[in-house]
Amino acid sequence: MLKPEEILETARRKWPTVLRAEAAGENLFPLRIPFGRPRTTGDFSVLRHEIELLARSSPGWHIDWHEIQTRKWGRQRWPVRIVFLSIEDMARALERSAELRAFRAALQTAREVCPPLDPWLRAKADRVPEFLSDWSALIAVCSYFDANPRPQCFARQIPLPVDTKFIEQHAGILRELLEVVLGDRVNAEGLTFEERFHLLMEPPQVRFRFLDLDLRNDERWPVTDCSVPAPVFASFTWRIPRVLVVENRDVFLCLPRIPRTLAVFGCGKAASLLPTCSWMNAADVVYWGDCDEAGYGILSSLRSHFSHVRSLLMDETAWKQWKHLAVRGKRDMAARHFHLTNGERVALNAVLDGPWMLEQERIPPGAVERALLAAFI
Repeated sequence: MLKPEEILETARRKWPTVLRAEAAGENLFPLRIPFGRPRTTGDFSVLRHEIELLARSSPGWHIDWHEIQTRKWGRQRWPVRIVFLSIEDMARALERSAELRAFRAALQTAREVCPPLDPWLRAKADRVPEFLSDWSALIAVCSYFDANPRPQCFARQIPLPVDTKFIEQHAGILRELLEVVLGDRVNAEGLTFEERFHLLMEPPQVRFRFLDLDLRNDERWPVTDCSVPAPVFASFTWRIPRVLVVENRDVFLCLPRIPRTLAVFGCGKAASLLPTCSWMNAADVVYWGDCDEAGYGILSSLRSHFSHVRSLLMDETAWKQWKHLAVRGKRDMAARHFHLTNGERVALNAVLDGPWMLEQERIPPGAVERALLAAFI
């Protein structure tokens, strides 16, 4: 026989379904939770105590009883099922009456202020309680985009009485809501929030360093270390002989002088910004990243655009030499590894056995400098 706390747990599991039905105008009540047949072979006094406890444990449910004949205890009245007669009774039993009132008010607000949101409410109304504290602001944003589907301004410039960072901080749920509200007015080819909903965004930056002052002078560039928007970097008509892409900032800042070489700070997956740089087709490009699943994914992606990319300290030999410096890593299920050499693939398989991560800054600087000079000179 279910105990009161087990009944409540079952009711909690059903609560999301109940909220979705409420939003869709469906009535699930009376809602029944069966007990199953109680065991009559135990201590009857204990069983009777449990039954009495159940009978007086909650004002929110009704108990259906059935009289049965037992061999040991004779004719007895047993609980058959718990019944919630209404959503209000269920909310009271779960101590969610205030939540139910707020939920209903939230539905009404959404349907009055932003009617196109109704399909989302019917399908996912059980998520509304997660956002009750911000609900009015979320609906205001949805209503604004419904009336202005192509804002062409920065998210912080949206003229609404909400925190200027509100849209950025709630981009996850807003993306979900706006996809429904805007429908075919969404930029289907956009990947970022800003692209999909016609907002302005700061272009990503590419940071680079000249590792050779003579090369910098040849290109008439005023500084050694700087960042520029990715489209600007791609538009250069440079004739750089060598490009070294590294992932770690400290490594990037400590690179030695290398003749005729430009270093690019890859920073995570920022290497994905480089394929538009057509001038790199004529350069000797070397990539050095972490020996982990993500690092090999970046290498493969970069090589899919520049087939001549070489790797540094990422092959089987490097892994065997420095694997004692590796730490536990994590998987990157989005990474793809179609464009690796045999030596890189052997190293990747060893990394995946952990999974392990050999961060590039762990390799001693002296060994790094020797590898760099061997790769470029």
